[in-house]
Amino acid sequence: MFGWSSAMGVPPVVAEPDAERQPPTAPTPLDFPAHRPSYNPDPDAELHVKDIYQALASIRRPQDITPERFQPFNVSVEPDVPTADITGRVVSQPPLPWTPEAADPASRCLPDGSPILMDNGNPYPPKDRYDVLEKELMYDNDDAFREVSRMEPRDSRERVRVTQTRKFWIGLEHMSHYWDTSLDEYIERPATPKDDVADPMQTEPDAPQTAMEVDASSAATTVNSNGDGGPAPQENGPKTVKKYKGRRTGAGHEMPEEIRDETVRALTEMAAWPFGCQVALPMMPPRLATKALLFPVRQTFGAARSPKDRQLARSGVMEGPVFTAQCRPDTAFRGPQEAYGTGTAEVCDLFREIGGMLLAAQERGREGLTDVRPGEGQWWTTVPRWGGAVNDAVGDSAKAQCSSSEESKTPDPGNARKRSKFEHPFVATGRSRTARKLSNAERWKVVQPGPSLWDRRMRYIQIGKEPESPFDDIYMLSSINHHVAILHLRVHRRYLEILTSGESNFPPESDTPDQPWYALKLRRTKWHDLFNAQERVEALHGIWTIFHQLLRQTN
Repeated sequence: MFGWSSAMGVPPVVAEPDAERQPPTAPTPLDFPAHRPSYNPDPDAELHVKDIYQALASIRRPQDITPERFQPFNVSVEPDVPTADITGRVVSQPPLPWTPEAADPASRCLPDGSPILMDNGNPYPPKDRYDVLEKELMYDNDDAFREVSRMEPRDSRERVRVTQTRKFWIGLEHMSHYWDTSLDEYIERPATPKDDVADPMQTEPDAPQTAMEVDASSAATTVNSNGDGGPAPQENGPKTVKKYKGRRTGAGHEMPEEIRDETVRALTEMAAWPFGCQVALPMMPPRLATKALLFPVRQTFGAARSPKDRQLARSGVMEGPVFTAQCRPDTAFRGPQEAYGTGTAEVCDLFREIGGMLLAAQERGREGLTDVRPGEGQWWTTVPRWGGAVNDAVGDSAKAQCSSSEESKTPDPGNARKRSKFEHPFVATGRSRTARKLSNAERWKVVQPGPSLWDRRMRYIQIGKEPESPFDDIYMLSSINHHVAILHLRVHRRYLEILTSGESNFPPESDTPDQPWYALKLRRTKWHDLFNAQERVEALHGIWTIFHQLLRQTN
């Protein structure tokens, strides 16, 4: 647990809040994106979906992402949705562990007395597992920070016990070095000689004076206002320096991205493990596939279910994804001349969130499909390229042939009799000869489809989707500053197929009156402050509810 900071590349810092030191950078003001794209249904809304490819292909830089780019997506945003309402409620589920109904053991059973199981046949996590998490998340920040930093508790304060949430508190303690301004105190102190040490660059004895310095020195010896020709009078007041007491060692915009990523990941893991799920980084570069375009999107990590087969679980195979997460380092979302909700940065921020959620919808939609590599079955991946004869020695291939011929020469018989220090008559060396890397010319001659876009360790399943519904519920945990929000997006199967391939034979019927198949409705909660005990518990409620809802039995 103490190697966590080193693994991130962030050095561990233990700063005593009561110790005076040099002031850090001024705190970064909190700012949040607030762009709300306007969606007005029109007769051509169905055709707009087919224009997504052109809208994405024309983006060359972030400034190209304008509010008009959202028109092909037909997206509307509903902000400030209560966390308890971000997911639906199914009668056959057991009550959530923080509700009063959860205190009754009979609430975890069906009317026939059998326990309510999840979709994979495992029971729901017991109530006491959640109670431990909630208790530790409600700790006072300073008490928990001192515990994970191995510092003695303050006077009249008892030492807290951090077990299930230690990784989260370590990350939050690192985050407090940049964002926590609750203990900031600036003090004026008399300057000491060590504070008046001059810059050595300004005290070189042999440094020649420039013309500007000569003029400045002569101006300093001019006649003063009294006309006595002496030097100008100096202030007799004592010099002071500003000192700082608090938790910060830097500003929020200076915080490394890894601190936020690992903190939010730890918050997700504490809810994922009781449900038999894991949180892992993406193995493949996150790219949204739109016809022949691979549009890069941001995906920090994803949550997926572990298979019941222990052999598959040990080999790293996962099922899902259940939901995705996206952490971003941006701290300013509009310029001085930009109105609230129209800033370029906040438009890009919403674009990133929608792109990440559509990628999660594509991954979940691969259930029952066969992996088709880019260009598979096309003539340019089966017919050899034109130009060049067989075994022609041109360019890099000629150099490769020369090097291979030199390596094939007979070695010196004297060297052959020398024994390696690794050689042993009963132990194999275990050193395999690595294959020679292909040159550019040799790689150009290889005729094969492009690399697959699928993760080999993932068994793509639409976990939690109602079988009779054409919509799939996509969830995302979004994080900026020291806050998290939960997003929900419903995507129709026909919309997803047109986005991916440009065409679809899926019927356009919708089971939701206020959402046709060609529309996206994005719902999002408020931003939960992780430094606030009540709000971080509320964020845990939202994450726990997603697992509780999606892992239910849908048959």
